[in-house]
Amino acid sequence: MRVVPIKLAFSNAYLVIDQRAIVIDTGSPNEAAKIMTAIKRADVDPQRVALILHTHGHPDHAGSTRQLRSLIDAPTAIHTCDAAMLTSGIPDPVKPISLEAQLVKAMLVKPFPGIKPDLIIEREMALHEFGVDGRVIYTPGHTPGSISVLLGNGEAIIGDVLMGGMMGGNLFGSRPNYHYFIDDRVALHASLKTILAQAPARLHVGHGGPLDPEEVRRRFAGVLTGEKADR
Repeated sequence: MRVVPIKLAFSNAYLVIDQRAIVIDTGSPNEAAKIMTAIKRADVDPQRVALILHTHGHPDHAGSTRQLRSLIDAPTAIHTCDAAMLTSGIPDPVKPISLEAQLVKAMLVKPFPGIKPDLIIEREMALHEFGVDGRVIYTPGHTPGSISVLLGNGEAIIGDVLMGGMMGGNLFGSRPNYHYFIDDRVALHASLKTILAQAPARLHVGHGGPLDPEEVRRRFAGVLTGEKADR
């Protein structure tokens, strides 16, 4: 199994290669060609791609899905709570946590080409039928429908549950940090506990990364144990 990060304009997509391959997230609008190039550079036949999976429905993670779906004959999947965003291309309101986040909101949170998902995830979903040793778990907090992917090699792809560093992950990308937007902090901390309880070896995030789980535990020790409020 290989996890291939695909660095896009404002976010990371991922190609997971096992018996077959899956694409996780599709970036902002008009980035399908970059994803196709990454697939071919990884020496993967696009016909081996069995699934286009979304960690959530924001424009910088689902913006090129309709375009990519026209190039790859693979079903699209998203959690039921974020399905309306993918279908309509209209993002739900976001809750910025800082002034920088307000600026990011103005720049990125815009309508995008929508597409009706082929598969709706309710809670968990095994990925074996798509040729990948892994499973999807429900990790809300960033959005109501955020999910993470736990892989058989010990790695995890967690979308925007966290991000790395600052400036969209472009500065100090390996340092664990909150994402710019948090829909529900209590749910986010519970999801982070759920992820860490799986003892992942590495955390791949939507911006920056990858993150060392031990660094994450240290950074968020207080909120994970309930000893202090988050910052």
